[in-house]
Parts: sequence; structure tokens; C-alpha cells
Amino acid sequence: SEGPGRGSEFIIRLPIVVGQELALVTTPAMRTVPTRAHILVVEDNPDSRDMLRALLEAAGHQVRIANDGPGAVEAVRLHGPDLALIDIGLPGFDGYEVARRIRRELGPAVRLVAVTGYGRSEDRLRTAAAGFDSHLVKPVSPEQIDHEIASLGIRPARR
Repeated sequence: SEGPGRGSEFIIRLPIVVGQELALVTTPAMRTVPTRAHILVVEDNPDSRDMLRALLEAAGHQVRIANDGPGAVEAVRLHGPDLALIDIGLPGFDGYEVARRIRRELGPAVRLVAVTGYGRSEDRLRTAAAGFDSHLVKPVSPEQIDHEIASLGIRPARR
């Protein structure tokens, strides 16, 4: 609030029940929504990778990194992230091949998001054909990342 006398006051009154057991009733609004995702960041540029990792970890997510195509596929096999943010221009093999291999082996178990400098309509068609669920053009905003995390049913933490 802006100081004393300028905030909100909330009063909650609960009945006292003696000698009865209360049944727990939950509503959709009361159910716990996870706030932490397991995310794989696949990026060969150290500055971009470190910035994205710091952003995600600051929001409370568990983050693993891979620097190249083969490392990305291995990380998905070993750790089964909820979400993989994958650059297209990678050493070893490119992000398109990463997506194809993950889809061949695991199907839709992991949400794959292309995070790339390539933003033409042909590039978007190519990422979709390779098996990506979404396509983000660099530089990517925190709100775009939050949207991808929210698509998993995970509520992004407030910044």
C-alpha cells in the first residue's frame, strides 16, 4: 500500500463447530496449481543461455542446459523436462533435428518451443513440421516465456 491508512483490510470469519467433523470441500479455485516447471534451455550462445537460465531460475523453475543438438536429445531422454526452449542454429545437429528426434522417441511428452532469430513464415512452417509446439523470435520477452509455461497448466510466478 501507499502507507498507513491507505491499504486494504480483510476480515475473515470462520464458524466454530464443536462435536462435528467437517468434510473438506474443494472448489476448482482452491486446487493447487503448480508454479514450478522443469525446463531445458538449448542454446549454444553462452550469453543468451545464461540470461534465459537466470530469468527462469529467478521465477523458481528448475533449469537444465544443453549446448548442442546431441546434448539436447540426451538431456530430454535423461531428465524428461516439461518444456524445452530450443535454438535452431546449434552445433552437432540443428534444432529441427532435435525436435524430430524427440518427437520420434517421446511423442508429445515434452512441449518444444523454438527460440530463434528466424522469424519468417517459412521458418515457422519448418519448425511446425519438425514437431515444435510453438515458435518464438529472439529477443524473447519474459511474458512470452510465461505464456509458454502457462500452456503447460503451470502458473507463472509473479516477478
